Amino acid sequence: MRALATVALIVAGLLLASCATDERPDAAASPDVAPAVSLPPVDATPVTSVRIGPLTPRDADRITADDRAAIELLGTSAAGAPSDGGGHEHGAVVEAPLFTGDKATFANQWLAAQRAASRLDTIDEIEALGYVRSSAPIAGIGSHWVRWPRLAEPFDPAQPSMLLFDESRQPARLVGYSYWLQSPTEPDGFAGSNDHWHQHQGLCIVNGWADRERATGPDACAGTFLAGGDLWMLHAWPVAGYENTDGRFATFNPKLCPPIFGTPDVSRCPE
Repeated sequence: MRALATVALIVAGLLLASCATDERPDAAASPDVAPAVSLPPVDATPVTSVRIGPLTPRDADRITADDRAAIELLGTSAAGAPSDGGGHEHGAVVEAPLFTGDKATFANQWLAAQRAASRLDTIDEIEALGYVRSSAPIAGIGSHWVRWPRLAEPFDPAQPSMLLFDESRQPARLVGYSYWLQSPTEPDGFAGSNDHWHQHQGLCIVNGWADRERATGPDACAGTFLAGGDLWMLHAWPVAGYENTDGRFATFNPKLCPPIFGTPDVSRCPE
């Protein structure tokens, strides 16, 4: 009987301790503030069953409301995928000679692009203008910074919608431009026939970041799906010190390619 009584006392003591713990206010809380409601842990993962890349930002507030509206508007396009599949061209680009009016017009356009570099050559400057980092660094190209509302505006050599930066250097350096425009047909960009525009197919844009390319459709995209049939891109290299020996409109710039020796194949520039 004594043993049973001892057990009963122990159980009663545990129950009282439990009740006392539940009723005790938070010692760190102000006595004038009601106890906080218990919330489930915050999950930073977007509410989607579609995977996103390991580098894709999950913070939806990293872009402005105007950026998000511009991206979503691009996603409402009825354009399908590029007819030829799109994609970059590799190697040097041979430029055709320009004559008469085209030569003079191109010279003025290229000069405008060169002069614009002085107000676009630091990260602080371009962030103030509304550019946001939209990709990881790519060998031979650099990292992409996009001003999303510019995609729907006309071509302007001094107002590229995308800037290319070499962020392996400190401070990061502006190395080139990428004109990216929405147009039902290939844009009339620089005068002459040397600006060969290309397209990207099935882009998935998550919080202003190009999460991946060649997504099969909206159901395979954790953000806004851009089929790409009405989006055109042109790389240009007007920045002093990064003139491209492969051509002013070549996709890859040899000055931004890592050395072949000691660099894994996946990190090299395409040959």
